[in-house]
Amino acid sequence: MRKLGVFTVIVLLSVSSTFFAQGAPKLISQTPMTLVATLSKSDQIVGMVVKGKMIYLIGTVTGVVSTDGYIQALDSGGNVQWSLPLDNGSNEIATTATFDSRGNLWVVGSAQRATLPISDTATATPSPTPTVLNPDAITVDPVAPIRTDLTVLTLWKVSPSGVLLSTYTKELGAPFLARTAIFANNAINVAGIMATTTGHAGFLAQSDLAGSMGKPVLFGKSDTELNALARRSDGSLILSGSSSETIAKQPRKAIKDAIVIVISPVGKITSFLRSFNQSSTRSWQSGTNSYFLGGDAIGTGKQESVVTKFASTLVPTWTMRFASAGPALTADSPTSHFFAFSSNGAVAGVKGWKPSKESVLTLSLNSKGAINGAFGALPISSPIALGFSRELGVVLLGRSPTGVSVFHTLPR
Repeated sequence: MRKLGVFTVIVLLSVSSTFFAQGAPKLISQTPMTLVATLSKSDQIVGMVVKGKMIYLIGTVTGVVSTDGYIQALDSGGNVQWSLPLDNGSNEIATTATFDSRGNLWVVGSAQRATLPISDTATATPSPTPTVLNPDAITVDPVAPIRTDLTVLTLWKVSPSGVLLSTYTKELGAPFLARTAIFANNAINVAGIMATTTGHAGFLAQSDLAGSMGKPVLFGKSDTELNALARRSDGSLILSGSSSETIAKQPRKAIKDAIVIVISPVGKITSFLRSFNQSSTRSWQSGTNSYFLGGDAIGTGKQESVVTKFASTLVPTWTMRFASAGPALTADSPTSHFFAFSSNGAVAGVKGWKPSKESVLTLSLNSKGAINGAFGALPISSPIALGFSRELGVVLLGRSPTGVSVFHTLPR
């Protein structure tokens, strides 16, 4: 990994040392979430962002000869307001998105190298006529793999009304998968996984709003991934994921450790944190700007969803764990923290939640980590994305064996 500066290493996040909110838990009744829309599994939806009264779904459409990314806007009633295919003339996938300060959407994905040289500058492109997103009804698992033919980082700038304003591209020289993107420091910041000769590394790539992208920074070289990005008030970026190799001169502590990397606005690593519970596999899969991280822990015969709230100094203040079939995904409102996970049994402190099969439960927590709301979505078995807006409340995108659905609830 390329050195970015002086390392200040903090080794925290022990699974064996759990911080819980104090006091007896108050019994909270589970409230069913409201269904917004149900979509076919063939729609290949892999992500979601929420703003105001609108829900934006990100995915890939597979045609006869190529794949194209797309973004689709739904209103609170589940009605499609617009659908925009994202086609550069080759194979592309769209995997994540974020908003800039003007409310424009930046959809991020990867594309195949074009026959002609790819420009690293903006290309103004008119919005194409909306089309059917999946005319061939092909069913494909919506979890996007690292495709060996997709080596071009692609950013599509889209207006809130669904007009494609510009397309920006950058050849990265290796296959990659963009997992997350945020707008920070007047730039679009993208993190994910990149293939290497010995496995895969985590990467961070940045683009200014004119589409100028620098060389991606790699973390690790054989078994590291970055899954979530957040920003601090000082402009620093918080990258989180997992690694089983030495990072920042710190060797792995377990089978695989959850990691957090803090990078200053000038590109220097200022903190590095890793879990160190032996005989476990840990990973962070999501995080918010309030230092609320969600992920999972897999040990001998046990799998748990894990959320941890950190102080601004990145010292953990409390942690919660629940038996689960996958990681926890997190979101924030101005007054609460939320996390969704695949629950396979009753949850202490939650009344009326006894799923007969794996189903998604979203919990609301106060600043001290006490549960103050519980919202169930029995039809879906695993969460894909979680968001919040004042108008829609908590918005959940989840997967079932037959397709994907969007739910929401307005917490009291």
